[in-house]
Amino acid sequence: MRGNIFSQPFIISNLISLLILIIVLAKPIFGRMLISLIFIAAAIINTVVAITNPDVYKVYESLAALPVYEDFIRGPFSLHITTYVIIIAAGQLMIGLGLAMKGMYESIALVGAIIFLLAIAPLGAGSSFPCTVILALACGILLREEKRKSWFTLFLRLNY
Repeated sequence: MRGNIFSQPFIISNLISLLILIIVLAKPIFGRMLISLIFIAAAIINTVVAITNPDVYKVYESLAALPVYEDFIRGPFSLHITTYVIIIAAGQLMIGLGLAMKGMYESIALVGAIIFLLAIAPLGAGSSFPCTVILALACGILLREEKRKSWFTLFLRLNY
């Protein structure tokens, strides 16, 4: 993995992800709201940057841990940066809003968050790896908790 893993933003983002994991374990609703805010903020920031300064995203080519990611960023992505990033931002916004809801929307958003976070992990230092894996783990814990609550509620309805 290339990139400066000892930079302040890298260290801070990884410490925050560990803190969020601890919060998810202690106070799941608060942890879910924090992750929701992160996704909504990322959607807003990515949209603004993609429109105003899209070439910033080319830096991920040199930070990616996998050659396939480097090739994609150097190829199709570099030709349509704004389009790709706005589509990604739309997904981030949907995940963030879904995490702010309950039931099916929350579960779908948690699955989406896990997929997204694991998909960007190979960006290496560009995604503050292992930050995204830690956050995906936190989302997995929330999803398991949501499924457990769903089954418990169904069980109560059937028995009363």
